[in-house]
Amino acid sequence: MRKLFFRLISCSLLLGCLQANAVEVGQLDQAVVNVASRSDADRDAALREALGNVLLKNSGARGVLSNSMIAGRLSQASAMVTQFGYFDEQGQLKIRALFEHDKIIELLRTAGEPVWGRQRPLTLFWLATDSDGQAQLVADGADSDERHLFAEASSQRGIPVLFPLMDLDDLQVVNINDVRGQFVDTVATASNRYQADYFALGSIASAADGVRYQIALYAKSATNQPFMLPLISDQNTVADKPAAVAAIMLALSDYFVSRYAVADSGESQQTTVSFAGITQKQLVEIEAFLKQLTAVKSFSMSQLQGIELAIDCSCLALLMSLKICLD
Repeated sequence: MRKLFFRLISCSLLLGCLQANAVEVGQLDQAVVNVASRSDADRDAALREALGNVLLKNSGARGVLSNSMIAGRLSQASAMVTQFGYFDEQGQLKIRALFEHDKIIELLRTAGEPVWGRQRPLTLFWLATDSDGQAQLVADGADSDERHLFAEASSQRGIPVLFPLMDLDDLQVVNINDVRGQFVDTVATASNRYQADYFALGSIASAADGVRYQIALYAKSATNQPFMLPLISDQNTVADKPAAVAAIMLALSDYFVSRYAVADSGESQQTTVSFAGITQKQLVEIEAFLKQLTAVKSFSMSQLQGIELAIDCSCLALLMSLKICLD
């Protein structure tokens, strides 16, 4: 039997395991920002902002830009850019910048900030709003301010979110009072049809002094428990809807970073993972997969035994579905 042994060097004392529904987030090294003009000064300012956004996406930690080392490197954003370009969107000049991934990760690790990999949990969001003066639940295909704001915030923060279809199946189980009243059991039942790792109950409503928001996050895996407690719960009054959506996404980011992001402890850990009965093609796939894991500083193939090519699917699936942890 052909058996491969990979030696993995982990950069942290803690790495959470993702559920099978985790999705791969793209464009983590890219940002789009407004720019006043094509002048050198405005371009440099826009690149600094773009670099800050990319660092936020790759870390998720709210205080990453306050780190003195990172703050000092923002002025050198042009040195980390691989390409950039201008474009016009509805009369607003914008710049799209792509940064070198390895340099982004190296900077975060050197600064002692968490690094959040491309594989991230998917959250199903049940959101009650009073958009256009009418109380309603936001559907995934809705053309509403809230849906557009969440789509933009999801892209900027690198947090995948999914909204319910609000078709007949959903409407037969959930109504707006279930979400506003935080009737978790009812919403959990309706959430079972969706391939998400978490589900959230939230609301955004006009208030006398601004906009009131509320959010509670639950694990999809806990839907069969009789008394479900939220993993996080937050509510407050802010200036407007964009501020409310930003606060909600920040609350989600704080939880996911604490659960899944990896901070360099300064001490490497070594773990050996073996695979039995894999083909050359699968070896290439494993190597590509390990390279994109931010928790792995380096890896090497330390031993190759035998020539039998019988496929042991369980071992490969275990890695590819992210059901391994580096201890």
